[in-house]
Amino acid sequence: MSEPTAWATLLWDDPITPQAYVVHVLVRRFGLDRERAGELMAQAERDGRAEVARGAREEQEMLVAGLHADGLVATLERVQP
Repeated sequence: MSEPTAWATLLWDDPITPQAYVVHVLVRRFGLDRERAGELMAQAERDGRAEVARGAREEQEMLVAGLHADGLVATLERVQP
């Protein structure tokens, strides 16, 4: 029996959106503390993207839609569980 597929929400680097706003959105949407949100924002800036959540597809689709509603660039990607 195969393992269930996991999905990841990816935050992409966006040179236009202020860093403080990205951190604010990550804190509000994901319940992260400001330090962890800042680390993820910096990772996206440095590496081009950062994985901000992982789980069931439906949940990750909702998270991506929420980030889009907040004006951020995010996508969904299938990952190894």
